[in-house]
Amino acid sequence: MNIEYITCSGIYEGNAIEDIIYISKIYPRIEFAVQVSREKFYQRSERYEFFRALVAACTMNDVNLAMHINLEYRTDLCRGILPDILRELWDIKRCKGTQHAGNPVVGRVQININGGKDTFRFNARKLADIIRAYPDIKFILQYAPTQRKRVCKLDEQGVPFSLLYDTSCGRGESGRDSWGKIILPNHQVGYAGGLNPYNIDENLDYIYTLLPNGSTWVDAESGLKDPEIKKFSMALAEQYVKHVYMYENKHACQKGVA
Repeated sequence: MNIEYITCSGIYEGNAIEDIIYISKIYPRIEFAVQVSREKFYQRSERYEFFRALVAACTMNDVNLAMHINLEYRTDLCRGILPDILRELWDIKRCKGTQHAGNPVVGRVQININGGKDTFRFNARKLADIIRAYPDIKFILQYAPTQRKRVCKLDEQGVPFSLLYDTSCGRGESGRDSWGKIILPNHQVGYAGGLNPYNIDENLDYIYTLLPNGSTWVDAESGLKDPEIKKFSMALAEQYVKHVYMYENKHACQKGVA
């Protein structure tokens, strides 16, 4: 099992950009994701200004950044409409001298089709057109059994995308009961739901039984929030990522690989 990304979701304007860059140098597979909705992410909003400054800083630093798209912006994308505020950020490229020079700073975009209580139209053909327009960005769709018809329709369009097992939708509830193996051939799967620094080892053990030879990623959000202020904690994120690295090193040693 290869863990390609260790996603820490929920960064916000209270986090220091220099901390994000520093931790990324220690743990190169950490990925920082911002939650994006029209309510909190709009021109001149604190969340937007923070992330825009982070993206600018990461044009010269090798930091894995992702955007998790929710609610109205999610609905727009699924109708084939790319909001200008997203387009602007997706078009920013890394500078020469970085590991992935010329590639978008926002390397992955997760479309949270399983979140929220609203109903929305899912136009697989138009969403596929957006994915084709950004071949250097990896797109992810939340997966739950209720979304299978939608992801199958997108698969029929022949575009690349990954799927995240995520029935918790950021509520911090364990997702293990809904986790499974590869959903569609040639589409990578990741795992989310109740992950935190204290249970990641046992959950990695379980993921290994599902995907012993594949490449995957793990995504934590609620488990990385400071219990007092209910906001993203850099300290908890570092603990979480450190545990994943330690888990891999331990099992590599057991197999005589290290």
